[in-house]
Amino acid sequence: MTSWDINTSGTHLLGKSLRIIEVTESTNTLLRAEVELGRAEEGAVVVAEHQTIGRGRRDRRWEAPPGKALLFSALLYPKIKPDRTQLVGLMVSLGVLGGIEKFLIHSAIRNPQSAIALKWPNDILANGHKLCGILCETGFDSKGQQFVVAGVGLNVNQTEDEFPLELRRTATSLYIMTGAVLPRDRILKAILSALDGYYERLQSEGERWIAPTWLDSAGILGQRVEVLDRDEKMSGICDGLEADGALRLKLPDGTVRRIYSGEIG
Repeated sequence: MTSWDINTSGTHLLGKSLRIIEVTESTNTLLRAEVELGRAEEGAVVVAEHQTIGRGRRDRRWEAPPGKALLFSALLYPKIKPDRTQLVGLMVSLGVLGGIEKFLIHSAIRNPQSAIALKWPNDILANGHKLCGILCETGFDSKGQQFVVAGVGLNVNQTEDEFPLELRRTATSLYIMTGAVLPRDRILKAILSALDGYYERLQSEGERWIAPTWLDSAGILGQRVEVLDRDEKMSGICDGLEADGALRLKLPDGTVRRIYSGEIG
């Protein structure tokens, strides 16, 4: 197993309890089972070198060779209404984006962050290719309290030929972007530090800032986008986000449709 520097003293909550495991089916599945049994505390983070059944939204598989991607899940108890938990995924994507950008800047790599963009609702792209996927799952612990397990899969050191054939045209990694093999432990620390700041803000201020902050970072307001909602494909202008994180899509006839379960194509 890769040697990890797991000292996370720079974070306030996230990562204070941090485990590195060699292989598991899914870090989300593992952490969720532990919290339901009362065996995990808020802020716990589980990192896997390899996932055998990594999952994304809509039961999609997330595949990565052992030791190349950053695969982790974090346990949160957000002070948020049950019908607004989609906002947690947007907040996590802001944290991951902030961690990636800070790390790349401090690593003196020339402006690769300028090509990184948020994609509603849970992806991060680089030059239009998928760099990171986020899966947030809710549940209730042994005390009946609602929790969120936030899973992150970030492509770090994969080469192009290490992606499955069907993904080589749509996926990318930090290595492909920069040409440098990057330390996953330091990237993890940068992400947890950035996410911790956002999480503290959520707990102290509430969730109203999440949607507008995400929208500002994504830069898609007023832009034409294509949206896949179940089996329906729509094209329109991004008219913003609802307070609960739903996408507002202005259709050619002028009507505005609220999209909850789809994704931008």
